[in-house]
Amino acid sequence: MTGRTLTIEQAGYILRVVGLFEDDAAGWEATMRFAEAGHFDAVMLFNTHGEMPPHPPPGEIRRRVPLLAARLADIRRRGLSPMLNYFVTLGHGAAKPAAGMAQFQPIVDGFGNMPMGCVCPLDEAFGDYLSEAFGLYAAAGADSIWIDDDFRLYGRDGAETLQCFCPLHLGRFAVRTGRSLSREELYAELMRTDPPDRQLRNDWFAVQGESLLRLAERIRDAVTAVSPGTGLGMMVVPPHFQAFSGRDLNAELRALRTAAQPEPWLRTGGGFYNDERPLDLLDKIVGAIDPLPAMVQEPALWCGEIENYPFPAGYKSARVLELEMYLNTISTGGMLTFSIHDAYLGMHDPSGNVTPMLRAVKPYLREVVRARQGKTRRGASFPYRNDLVQVRELTPAEFGSRWNVNLSRLGIAQAPTDASPLLLAGTTADLYTDEEIGPLLERGAILDAEAYWILRQRGLLADCPIEVRKDADVPIIQSERVVAGFAPDWLRNKRLAVRWHVGYLPGYSLWPMQGAAVWSDLLDTEGNVLSAGVIVADKPCRMAVVLHNGEPMRELGRQWLMQMAVNEVAQGACRPAMVEGALNYYPVWWEGENEALLGLSDFGLESFRELSLWLPADKAVAAIERLGRDGVWKTADYRVSDHPACGFRVLLTGDSVPAPLSFETFRLTYG
Repeated sequence: MTGRTLTIEQAGYILRVVGLFEDDAAGWEATMRFAEAGHFDAVMLFNTHGEMPPHPPPGEIRRRVPLLAARLADIRRRGLSPMLNYFVTLGHGAAKPAAGMAQFQPIVDGFGNMPMGCVCPLDEAFGDYLSEAFGLYAAAGADSIWIDDDFRLYGRDGAETLQCFCPLHLGRFAVRTGRSLSREELYAELMRTDPPDRQLRNDWFAVQGESLLRLAERIRDAVTAVSPGTGLGMMVVPPHFQAFSGRDLNAELRALRTAAQPEPWLRTGGGFYNDERPLDLLDKIVGAIDPLPAMVQEPALWCGEIENYPFPAGYKSARVLELEMYLNTISTGGMLTFSIHDAYLGMHDPSGNVTPMLRAVKPYLREVVRARQGKTRRGASFPYRNDLVQVRELTPAEFGSRWNVNLSRLGIAQAPTDASPLLLAGTTADLYTDEEIGPLLERGAILDAEAYWILRQRGLLADCPIEVRKDADVPIIQSERVVAGFAPDWLRNKRLAVRWHVGYLPGYSLWPMQGAAVWSDLLDTEGNVLSAGVIVADKPCRMAVVLHNGEPMRELGRQWLMQMAVNEVAQGACRPAMVEGALNYYPVWWEGENEALLGLSDFGLESFRELSLWLPADKAVAAIERLGRDGVWKTADYRVSDHPACGFRVLLTGDSVPAPLSFETFRLTYG
């Protein structure tokens, strides 16, 4: 094997190429020149795409494999790792199957929709076909074969709900539970939320997940029987897709281990296909990418998705492409898969900026990965768990939390894997036993009114001096007034805009008792107090209870309020770095024993001469270095002083302030 060996300890580029250019040798050569000029480490070919219907018969696959093998061999000769992307397993959406391949059991959603060409994983005949197909492709000689992100039972064109409710899945559910329910009955029971039937949900999602796991095991066996040296990988989409499919990603990763590659590839995805709205990139990283490491404990070769789907030339600028590459690298991992070309016109770089950018930034990204090793990521976050489906509404908008996305827009670092402090929202409080919740709250916590209400109903927090009332008819909130006595002059007793722009939990109100401190009041149009907005207390542990629902407007007053709440409950010591007094800057904070790593991205269009950072209180900063674009550390432009609240304030100046739609990385040494 002469292909390049890729390891997760370094930053690397994987180019996904849709077409094989069957009758276009010049087009193929242009693609390979692009891969070499862009310093790619691997080239991943699709086994099939738009020119072929899903699930081609084995004879058609046999015809295609020799050309595929020749292309993979050419990639290897060039010193790159050849990979294969198996594009359609269960089906991305309704598509007419190849002739004679429509006999398989289709996937069925809760309303009875059956997307054409999308097949249920419990169909044994389909499992036989897929095993044969993967075995045929394994003979082509790829270093690794990747399963695309249609390997799931939720979220495909032509379906509207959870999947699968076909007779095979209904029968398997009946065997597991002893209950024979119709599709309509089962779907209605799953969607019930007052309260949800947690055991029924657990059983149904387990059936879904087991059907996918068994199919993954068959795929592994088929590949390794033909090519023991070939590794496996899978591409996944946002967390709710996995949870609504009943997937156990840890079990699937174990199933995809091979002797040649005991750590399967795991590519995280979630959109951001163009740069029309740069903040959508931040939302993707925080809402779709960051939670997955909290849900996966098995070893894997993590890599990020970089796309400009549907792949038109020039759809994403080189500037934002570089920012996306960086944020994936500082957040999760330095291996990146690219789909950035036109699937029909071939490989193009119209601006002339993409190829030199790819070459220039690679040493920088590799140093970021190296500097991150041995450190723990910290952030004030809503923590994601695999069992969220037991208590949350089974719709994308309600499954997780908007807290992480919106706090990131206020300059507060995120880290669902090690939330510090913890954010508990709504029914997620019921996921923790009485024994589990105590130690978590002791770390400091921010609770919304519903989560606090649930814990009080369970007999917990009885001595906390904060009262939550359930009020059926709460008038419309017009504004929020900051009443904390330590608020700065520009904000104290001033009103923050609310109506139509900030969400609050309906049906609840907050009130202080002796020993609690109100930081903000919520007012109606006449200035009457309807509820507190933020109340803090230190009994029985440090906590802030809020009426906000996770939609704090991106503005400076609410930035101050939320950052002070984070600091209060964490008491400064285990709090991550935060950006003060400026919006659209997002920090990623990695903490080690003697040093920390700070990634700072600017999603705005405003340029600043100075930028203020609020650092944790327990370690004094001895030196700060900035990573140059050449991958070499240099002394940063900064000043350090004590923060008025606690901890340290770092004022970045000059070139150390990230430019609009750009980024900087800092290494902080403690002394």
